[in-house]
Amino acid sequence: MKNRYGSVGQASRLSELTWRRHLPHYQLSSGYYFITFSTHDRFQLQPPQRDCVFNALCFLDTKKYELYAAVALNDHVHMVINPFESLPKIMHSIKSFTAHEINKILERKGNVWQNESYDRVIRDEDEFLEKLNYIANNPIKASLARQYEDYKWLYIKGWITGNS
Repeated sequence: MKNRYGSVGQASRLSELTWRRHLPHYQLSSGYYFITFSTHDRFQLQPPQRDCVFNALCFLDTKKYELYAAVALNDHVHMVINPFESLPKIMHSIKSFTAHEINKILERKGNVWQNESYDRVIRDEDEFLEKLNYIANNPIKASLARQYEDYKWLYIKGWITGNS
C-alpha cells in the first residue's frame, strides 16, 4: 500500500489518522500509546517547571485521554495514555499550555519543547507493563531518586499517585 510518503506498513492500514513530521505517526481508533517528548535543545526543567508539566498532564486525564502513567524528568516527559481525541491535538494542548506557563515563570520567550514527539502503539499487555515499569524506573536510572516513591513527578494509575 502506498501513500504520498511511499510504502507504508501494517499500522498505517489500520490507522484512522496518519500524519508525518520527521517521524511517521499512526493513530488507531482505540488503543494505548507510549509517548515521549523532549525539551528544545535539552533545556533543563527546574522543579517549578516540572510541577507545571506534571500538573498539566494530570489535569487532562479524563478530559482528553485516560492517563495510565506519566513522568516529568529534567529534559523530557514520558506518558502512557488511551486518547479520547487525536494525538496531535493532545500534544498541542500539553506543549502549548506548558510552554506558555514555563516562559511566563522564567520571564522569557522562545521554544520550550522540540516540535516532534515520539509515539508508539502499545500492542499487548506485556508491552503495556514494560512501559509502566520503564516509566517508574526512569527517575532512578537518571539518578533523580533512589526509589520511585521518592520522585514527585511520577504517576502510575493505581500504584503511584505522584505530587506527594
